Parts: sequence; C-alpha cells; structure tokens
Amino acid sequence: MRQRDQWKKPLLLMLAGLLTGCTLSPAIPVLGAAFPAWLFCSLAGAFLLIPTHLLLARQGWLRAFSPLVISYLALMFIYAVIVWLLFFMG
Repeated sequence: MRQRDQWKKPLLLMLAGLLTGCTLSPAIPVLGAAFPAWLFCSLAGAFLLIPTHLLLARQGWLRAFSPLVISYLALMFIYAVIVWLLFFMG
C-alpha cells in the first residue's frame, strides 16, 4: 500500500509547477511594437561585454579566459540574468 502512494507527491508537485506558467511574459513597447524583455536583457548583456573585454585585454587576462567564445557567452548570460533580476523581477 505504501509503495503505491509514493508517486502521488511527485505528481502533485509537477502539476503545481505547470500551473505557475500561466502568466503573461513581460513586454516592452517600442514605437508601437511589443518586444519581449529577454531580448533587451540579452542586448544589455552583449553591451556589458564591451567594457569587460577592454578590462580583460588591458590587464592581460585574455589567456585565462580561453576559449573566449565560451567564456564570453557565459559572461553575457550572467550579465543578462543580472539585468533581468534588477529591472524585471520587481
């Protein structure tokens, strides 16, 4: 009897998780068109990479961040999440 009840709790947690996604995504109107907020966060993350690259190049730390493609994508993702948390989670 106990073994049959083990699946009920995880199933209820999964169903509760599905119900939380029923909200609208944040959108920013620009000249009459609504753009998703994640687009602006990723653009902000890309623009924040410019001073990061300049700092890393000036200090001579580029070799420590190789391969640069993976490191810069990870930094861009971190910056985008920080922008999202600062401006859209309030």
